[in-house]
Amino acid sequence: MDMVRNFHMAQGLGETSYAQNSRLQVVTVLLYLCNYFESSTYSFSFLICLFFCFVYCCMPPFSQMFQKEIIESLMDITLSSAMEACAAETAPATVCIADLGCSSGRNTLSVVESIIRAVCERRREATQQLPEFMVFLNDLSGNDFNALFSLVPEFVQKLKAEHDDGGGILVSVAGAPGSFYGRLFPSSSLHFITSFTSLQWLSQVPAGLLNKGEPINKGNVYMSPASPPSVVTRYFEQFQEDFSMFLRSRSQELVVGGRMVLSMLGRRSHDIHKKINEFPLYEALSKSLSIFVSQKLVAEEKVDSFNFPIYTPSTQELEDQVYREGSFTINSMKQYYKDWMFENAPNMLSKTFRAANESFICHHFGEEIIEPLFETHTQVLYERLMAGEDIGLCQITVVLCKSATR
Repeated sequence: MDMVRNFHMAQGLGETSYAQNSRLQVVTVLLYLCNYFESSTYSFSFLICLFFCFVYCCMPPFSQMFQKEIIESLMDITLSSAMEACAAETAPATVCIADLGCSSGRNTLSVVESIIRAVCERRREATQQLPEFMVFLNDLSGNDFNALFSLVPEFVQKLKAEHDDGGGILVSVAGAPGSFYGRLFPSSSLHFITSFTSLQWLSQVPAGLLNKGEPINKGNVYMSPASPPSVVTRYFEQFQEDFSMFLRSRSQELVVGGRMVLSMLGRRSHDIHKKINEFPLYEALSKSLSIFVSQKLVAEEKVDSFNFPIYTPSTQELEDQVYREGSFTINSMKQYYKDWMFENAPNMLSKTFRAANESFICHHFGEEIIEPLFETHTQVLYERLMAGEDIGLCQITVVLCKSATR
């Protein structure tokens, strides 16, 4: 599968679309906020954040109501330190922001809105003129940019109305389709970059997963505990190549002192060969496909040749790659874990997983498999939950600053 041409989150605004099933990504941001508050003096805010995380996860009818308010009220606190480069110190007349792997949900514009507010607040504190903003939304060309851009006019007008300081504030938004594993923007053109829950995706399925034409990761769709060591090594090497390219590209595009806030699915163990299940959603898919094979709904050879281009790094692996590339310093890095042990978790997690992975699965197996496959996937997760087994996820967030010299 050509990732650049064919991979995308589930499009549109329907029940199974990414736009309707990106709650998990919002909770990811909330968990980062909780970690921030827990390590600061905001103890009361920390409790409030935990409360809204609980409500957001466990009470789906209220999810859309709470999503925007939480991000608006808390994201500016979290990102204020990362926004110093485009606020009071250097005070550029135009602040250029890029969100990489933006997809098509409302989350993207909510995050950008918080960044803009943080910068404007910092400028006001320094009694400086508010800047103009140029926002680039990046994803692969198959992304549903139309759904995303339909939200832009309201987003722009709202910010103009809120920041009417003698003529308002100009916010321009543009799409930047293409892979972030390579150059996307002119040299030294960006001040701030965000990427949420995208960098675990590799540029391609790792090479070398065949031995004399035979799949060597049989029965697995990812580098699972049952995978041979050579499979795990191939995935790690692909991650090294891709993340190194990502850092090199961004180092050329960011101004000196520019920041990146990167959040991705991660791994708690530093040992990539340790036989533990770090990502149960993919394990559940492997089991679901094996059930389909036993029922003769899918050919075993079709399953054996299927592998996801995804790698969940550890904090040590990320730190090593940043150090080797040499263009960035690590301002902060946090690892946190969410155990989704509540009754509706299997349904919510499976829907989110489907929205993110459906295009890749359809390309290999065909569209007719999707509905029954994810019914089975939800059931497998539910059985795991009832057995008291872990269905949690690890997330890593790192803030990088572009160094003056390499």
